[in-house]
Amino acid sequence: MKKKKKKTKITKKFLKVRVKNALKKREHIKTYRPSLPVVQSWFRTLNRALFNRKLTEPMMEVKRLVGDWGRCCADWDNRKCRKGTYDQNVIPYTQASITYSLEIHCKFPSWKDFIETLAHEMVHLYQMQVIEDPYSNHNQNFYSFKSRFKTYGLTLHR
Repeated sequence: MKKKKKKTKITKKFLKVRVKNALKKREHIKTYRPSLPVVQSWFRTLNRALFNRKLTEPMMEVKRLVGDWGRCCADWDNRKCRKGTYDQNVIPYTQASITYSLEIHCKFPSWKDFIETLAHEMVHLYQMQVIEDPYSNHNQNFYSFKSRFKTYGLTLHR
C-alpha cells in the first residue's frame, strides 16, 4: 500500500514539473497553432495532473471558432427530438446518451493561452462528467480549481 502512495506522489511531482517546464520552454512562442494529436496528448497529461484521471476523453476537434478559443459541448438529444423538449441551459443527466466534445481554436496568441484554454474547457467537462452540475458554467464549482491551477503555473479565468 505504501508503494502505491509513494508512486502517486512521484507521479504528481513529475506532472507538475512537466507542465511548468513546458510553460517555461514555450514561453517565447507566439501565434501557436495546435494539432489534434497535440491537443489529445495534453488532454491526457492535464487529466492526470489536474483531475486525477477522472475525465473520459471526449471527441476533440481543432477548428476555427468565431468569438471563442474553446468550447465544451454536451449533446443529449442528438437533434432527434422536438426543439424545446429540454431546457438547453440545464443538462439532463438522467439521459443515458449524453455525448461530450471539446472544440479548440486553430490559432492562439501564445502556447500558454492554448494550454490554459484546454484546461479551462476540461474544467467544464469535469463539471459535466464528474460533478454533474446542471449548469456547468463559471460558478463556484468552476472556480474551486483556481488554486490547483496555480500550483501548476496556470491561471483559471473566464
